[in-house]
Amino acid sequence: MRRLRAASAYVMRHVGMAGRIDCLATRDTEGRAGFVLVVHTAQHIPQQAREEIRLFFRRKLTELGELRGEHFMLTIRDGDDLSHAHRAHSDSSSARIASVVAAANHEDEHALPADQLADLRSAVRQRLHERREARGHTEYAPLHPAPLTDLGSLPER
Repeated sequence: MRRLRAASAYVMRHVGMAGRIDCLATRDTEGRAGFVLVVHTAQHIPQQAREEIRLFFRRKLTELGELRGEHFMLTIRDGDDLSHAHRAHSDSSSARIASVVAAANHEDEHALPADQLADLRSAVRQRLHERREARGHTEYAPLHPAPLTDLGSLPER
């Protein structure tokens, strides 16, 4: 995997990309080996070009002899992805997340007007309130963190 990471860094430098690479070995349900490369870069990488970049990396890594038919996946985390993560709301509520998911998966292909989005939010809030009320009349108690204990050595296989 070190060789694959080094070859990937070489290909990155060749095309003018700068950043860090994480390389992970994978195995699918049928036992076939593969690799996942995660490229972290502060540069802007357009979403439309990422599939082309993945194909380029696969071809070049095969030409360099690092890939021999294994499954290969390339994930790019660019500056835009990283900045969106920093701008994300830390106090997002379940109602907001549910309404965003509902709006994104709405059957209508056109953008939802603001009043429909507000209706979806209020419907989600109402369902959450009803579930909380129903849960209040049961024996439900949220899980509490378990105290940590000292672990002994694991048995050898």
